[in-house]
Amino acid sequence: MAIYITLAVIIIILIGIGIMLWLRTSKRNLITETEQRKQKIKQLPFQDELAKLKKLNVRGEAKDKYDQFKREWQTVLQEDLKVVDAKIHDADAELDKFKFSQSEESIADANKVMDGIEKKYTRLTQSVSELITTVETSDKLYNESKQIYRETKREVLANRHQFGDAADLIEKNIEAFYPRLEQYEELVEDGHYIKASGHIDQLNTDMKRMQEDMNEIPLLIKDVQKELPGQFQDLKFGCRDLKVEGYNLDHVKVDSTLQTLRGKLNLVEPLIGRLELSKAENIINEINDSLDDMYDLIEHEVKSKNTVEQSKEIITDELFHAKDMNYTLQTEIEYVKENYYISEEDVHKVRQYENEIQNLISVYDEILGEMAKTNVRYSEVEDNLLYIEEHVKVINQNQQKIQNHLVSLREDEATAQQNTLRVQTKKEEIYRKLLASNLPSVPERFIIMKNEIDHEIREVNKIFSQRPINVQFVKDKVSNIVLQMNKFEDETTDVLINAVHAETLIQYGNRYRKENNELNKSLNEAERLFANNRYKRAIEIAENALEKVEPGISNKIEEEVNKQQ
Repeated sequence: MAIYITLAVIIIILIGIGIMLWLRTSKRNLITETEQRKQKIKQLPFQDELAKLKKLNVRGEAKDKYDQFKREWQTVLQEDLKVVDAKIHDADAELDKFKFSQSEESIADANKVMDGIEKKYTRLTQSVSELITTVETSDKLYNESKQIYRETKREVLANRHQFGDAADLIEKNIEAFYPRLEQYEELVEDGHYIKASGHIDQLNTDMKRMQEDMNEIPLLIKDVQKELPGQFQDLKFGCRDLKVEGYNLDHVKVDSTLQTLRGKLNLVEPLIGRLELSKAENIINEINDSLDDMYDLIEHEVKSKNTVEQSKEIITDELFHAKDMNYTLQTEIEYVKENYYISEEDVHKVRQYENEIQNLISVYDEILGEMAKTNVRYSEVEDNLLYIEEHVKVINQNQQKIQNHLVSLREDEATAQQNTLRVQTKKEEIYRKLLASNLPSVPERFIIMKNEIDHEIREVNKIFSQRPINVQFVKDKVSNIVLQMNKFEDETTDVLINAVHAETLIQYGNRYRKENNELNKSLNEAERLFANNRYKRAIEIAENALEKVEPGISNKIEEEVNKQQ
């Protein structure tokens, strides 16, 4: 037994040793991978990046940058990588002692240092690339600036007349660019590439702005010397021709405005000569805005004349129509009010419209008189005619409404009489139906309703015989009678249907009377209610009794009754 225990312990120990050896081997692989990563970092081609800088003039700023980059990378190779070597060595030693966690920490520290090295390499290579890109961009701007210098100088020499008084100042500014170009060359020669970049960037911007000014100056001079004076002349003679045609353009103030604009225009050329182009453009824009305002006023007058010519005939027709309609209304009111009631409000409106129409005609005549004069301000005439046109349209619409009302009086009276006759006929027909039915007696409320309708009809007939008649009052009264008639008809229909329904239920239930005493009592009560004209209650009692004997029969009987109606 002891032998077995000893063997078991030995086996466990051997297994434990095997596991430890296996773990150490796997951790050793991590150390190998870390070592391989270190070798790759040592082989990073930063010296190739530094070699790119040697193509530049390694002086001044360039030399400072070169030395800085080289010094930082030397620090990586001489110090950072030594730290990595030490960490790898520690990890290997700790692994030999089976200190796995400590070994892993050392490997992690080594990788962390190498992460920092790789980030530093990326930053340094980017800095080198940015410096080289800056140099290349500056060279392009320099070449472009030299080209602009040659072109602008040649443009001034070849077309000096296009720039007027500004030619000398432009030429002077162009010549001032040359020393700045030389200064760029000196900065590059001394290796001050960053300063050279800012210098050439500003110089290129200034030269392009000068080039834009040179493109703009001939256009401004053309506006000052030709375009705007030509517009002044065209506007002046155009207004003179329109005045001959009868337009009143005093409100445009052409002469005084043009004189003011000429004064402003005289300020522009000196500004161009001093290259104060923004101020010159602002003045030209103000002049153009003023010209546009005058053209708008003149165009408005021309359009107004066309509108006036088109609207004169329309307004004349509307005024004559309004006057004729007003006379017709006054005549008809005098005739109609003998037979029909006419509100004093309508009579007052017609008289008021007569005065308004006469006032509009007087104003219209004055306008036509003004138009016959030598000069006319058509925009004012248009506004006045628009007022007349809108006002007379409203008058015609309101007078037409009154006219329609007068015409409708006779029609409304005839309609009211016809409706009264229909009600009288319908009422007698319904009452005969009540008398001819198998009701025990005509319910008292139907007699009352019939008498009320008869009374109302007699009242309406009295009104028809009176003159003048208030048609609206009659219409309202007849409408009320029609409502009473409809109610009388609806309730009569309901009571006749309910009576038949109750009678049918009682007759159907007679077959069960002898066998069912309770049902017999209920039907007796239903008959009593039927005799007292209480048909709905009789239906309820009869249906409840029959449903107990024959469920569903009440719905069938109701359907049969509805089909028979």
